[in-house]
Amino acid sequence: MSDQSFRENFLARLRQMRTESKIRSRQLFQQLWQDKETGSTSNAEDSNLHFLEENHALLLPQQSFLEPSDATNLFPLKTRTVELILRQINLFYLPQRLENLLSYCDPFTAVATFLNALNFSYEDLLKNQHQQKLCQSIFREFMEIEQGYKLESVAINDLPLYEAAATHDLENFHQTAFAFKRALDVIDILEQVQPRNYQKQQNQLRQFWHQKQVKELEKMIEKLNA
Repeated sequence: MSDQSFRENFLARLRQMRTESKIRSRQLFQQLWQDKETGSTSNAEDSNLHFLEENHALLLPQQSFLEPSDATNLFPLKTRTVELILRQINLFYLPQRLENLLSYCDPFTAVATFLNALNFSYEDLLKNQHQQKLCQSIFREFMEIEQGYKLESVAINDLPLYEAAATHDLENFHQTAFAFKRALDVIDILEQVQPRNYQKQQNQLRQFWHQKQVKELEKMIEKLNA
C-alpha cells in the first residue's frame, strides 16, 4: 500500500473526530485519576481504561471498545501497525501508555486517543512540520523517562505529565517531566532505604508529586542518601 493510500484511508477514519473547538487539557483529565496505593495490575488496567474512555469517547462515542483478548499472537501485529502509523508523521517511538491501550482498542483508535490527550490530531501532524517537531520533542521526553525508569512497576499518577504536554509549552513540560523523574528517584530510594512510614511517603509521592517543587524533591534525595 502506498504512503498516499495509507494516509487517505487513515484520514477517512479520523475525519469524523474533528470537533468545533479543541478540547482543553484540563477537561480531558477531569476525574481520571483515582487513588492507586497498591500498584496492582488491576489498578494499571483501570488507569488504561479510564484514559481510553475519557480521551476517546469525546472523539468517537459511537464506537465500542474491544474486549481484552487472550489472543496474544495478535498483539505484535497491532504494535507493528501503530509503529507504521506513527512513522507516517515522523514519530519513531511507541510510548508505553499508547502501547497499553492496544489491549482495549484497535491501533487507529489507540493513536487517535493518545494524540488527542496531547492536544494533537493526526491530520494536523501530517500537514504541519512545526506541530510534528513539537510532538517529536514530547515523544523524546517520554522515551527518556521510560528507558530510565521501570514505570510498569510503579503505580504513579502520570496525568499531570500529560496535562503539561497538552499545553504545548515545552519549557513547562520539560520542567514537569524533570520533577516526575525526581519523584521516581525518591520513590526508588525510599524502597531501598525503607525508613519509618516509607510506604506512606511513597503513596503520597505517587499521587501528588506534581505539587512539590524540584528543590524539595532533591532535598529529599539528599536526606535519604545521607
